[in-house]
Amino acid sequence: MEVNLNEVTPALLQAMYTTMLRIRLFEERAADLVEAGEIKTPCHLYIGQEAVATGVCAALEKEDYVWGGHRSHGHYLAKGGDLRAMMAELYGKVTGCSKGRGGSMHLVAPEVGILGTVPLVAATIPLAVGAALASKLRGDRRVSVSFFGDGATEEGHFHESVNLAALYRLPVIFVCENNFYASHLHLLQRRAEDNIYKAGE
Repeated sequence: MEVNLNEVTPALLQAMYTTMLRIRLFEERAADLVEAGEIKTPCHLYIGQEAVATGVCAALEKEDYVWGGHRSHGHYLAKGGDLRAMMAELYGKVTGCSKGRGGSMHLVAPEVGILGTVPLVAATIPLAVGAALASKLRGDRRVSVSFFGDGATEEGHFHESVNLAALYRLPVIFVCENNFYASHLHLLQRRAEDNIYKAGE
């Protein structure tokens, strides 16, 4: 979905609402299919975060890169990934976006800039930085976006990547989807204070 963000128009709002609704309906259906035993691959759903992927991806060009983690169905759909190909991937079919070999957490759609999602915490953050470095060296003006949860900010990959991106002024956007929990621990049980945003200063 490519939209002009210079003006907030009814058409823009409708397009973004449609994307959010599409993500939510897909996730609810996937949850039902997992519960029924139809889908065997482990699924981490994006329910409740639809607006994040929708807003960020609406500001991107088709050629820009997106990297995600284990909860990336929403990123894939918001960037323009094929819904049927993702559902086929969840079923392990060869018609899936990763040829049935990736399951829910390894989604790929290079035709719309989805270069990969990986379930390892913080793993795609340095990949996004590497893609941004390549874009800068090529001069192609592509932007890389890394989506991750608050738990990823406690990994060395995150700190090294943010530092390198700042040092070389790379075209990368770090999107922390902070739901205040990493696995089962609340943010303030893991950090001295709620100050994740300061890592980017």
